[in-house]
Amino acid sequence: EIRFHLLSELRQIYSEKESDSIARLIMEHLGYKVSDILLNPDQVPSPSTVAQINEFVAEIPSGKPIQYILGQTYFCDLKIAVDKNVLIPRPETEEMVAHIKAMTPQPPQTIIDLGTGSGCLALALKQYFPGADVWGVDISQGALSVASENGRLNNLLINWGEMDLLDDHSWPRANRFSLVVSNPPYVMNSEKKGMANNVTGFEPWSALFVEDHDPLIFYRAIASFCKQYLEEEGEVWVE
Repeated sequence: EIRFHLLSELRQIYSEKESDSIARLIMEHLGYKVSDILLNPDQVPSPSTVAQINEFVAEIPSGKPIQYILGQTYFCDLKIAVDKNVLIPRPETEEMVAHIKAMTPQPPQTIIDLGTGSGCLALALKQYFPGADVWGVDISQGALSVASENGRLNNLLINWGEMDLLDDHSWPRANRFSLVVSNPPYVMNSEKKGMANNVTGFEPWSALFVEDHDPLIFYRAIASFCKQYLEEEGEVWVE
């Protein structure tokens, strides 16, 4: 009954496929896997669980992304906490991680994620290259707080630090890196009006948008950073 109730509410906003996926995510978040529901359909959730479900349902009509409602998502099999300070990790970024893993001939020894946000990219790379010294830097203290929490949640050691990619005075003074990665802002401000409210209404604009007159500003900064800090045989990957 709870699952049907969730689906009924979700289908007012999302497609049937999306609704099924989100309902499953909510049920698993609450500790009810689909297999458990099928095997034990008469199980009665506790009053506190029902109250939590009602809270989720109350937020669904606002268009708030389910990842923010739940406060978490998954990325490369890692559980990642998310809030208003960070972007929701995207499948396209998971694809980039898979390409890096498949196409990097030697495990990188030093990695830096420029504009780390939730830390998902840095954490996934640390998971795949456990011997690497990994850095995750961001201009946002709120984002770094979330990233640090995700490091603790996944028991992965990352060097988190504050850095403004557009201000070379804030760049590190010594380290050189064998792998530089980034998913920088690149959507032009003029494109906001064509985007869904569940993105523009909830995700941090500073991590998404750039001025129309200079949409490649962060890519030039990444190139400048790599001129100084990328090792001779190193690689740079950007989304």
